Amino acid sequence: MSMKLVSFDVWNTLLDINVMLDSMAVELSKLMGACVLDVAEAIMLTRERIKVMRARGQDNPKRALENSQEMLAELLGIDVELVKRAGAGAVLNVNEGIVLPGAKEVLEGVKRKGLKVAVIGNVMFWPGSYTRLLLERFGLMNYIDRTFFADEVLAYKPMPETFRKPLEAFGVKPEQAIHIGDTYAEDFEGALNAGLWAVWINPGAEEIRKIHERGFEVPKVEGILEVLENICD
Repeated sequence: MSMKLVSFDVWNTLLDINVMLDSMAVELSKLMGACVLDVAEAIMLTRERIKVMRARGQDNPKRALENSQEMLAELLGIDVELVKRAGAGAVLNVNEGIVLPGAKEVLEGVKRKGLKVAVIGNVMFWPGSYTRLLLERFGLMNYIDRTFFADEVLAYKPMPETFRKPLEAFGVKPEQAIHIGDTYAEDFEGALNAGLWAVWINPGAEEIRKIHERGFEVPKVEGILEVLENICD
């Protein structure tokens, strides 16, 4: 069966999460008058806690964004409004260094194959609309047909409904779609469990290889183009 849809994770697949988090830490430290290293540490700690909660299905998908903002604010002992402002400031101040190498070329390559392109993104600390703004600002939205962010679809990866939303939007069967991302549990296992094909970006991988009946491991995002060649023949 021919492939019709490719969905991409955003952070550490198309955009560099560390660039965004560093920018947010700087903005928040300025608003608080605090040490940027302390703020950065609080952001990372909160991030890890939320990832564990989501892996266990303990984070309310309808409040995924608010929960993360409130947890960070509580840890730092500040009003949640400052967290929201820091997210906005970070979006305004990051430069094109946030776009990962090869991201634009890969999106362009997938579109050239005549496939639909979607983005499926979890949210933490700032809304999906901010991430969409970054994709627009740096020219990536020119190659993306639809975006599906957790705070808008009210589900987060690895929940199966997160991956089903794009299928429903494009009228595509799970076996006609492939998802690529850098997180093994959220992206790879999540997509496989929803019936899609899946590609895991593992920087430690030496080559592109098949690691599941419907799954591949690639060293970098460009690997999706070779995977498509293999399964679309």
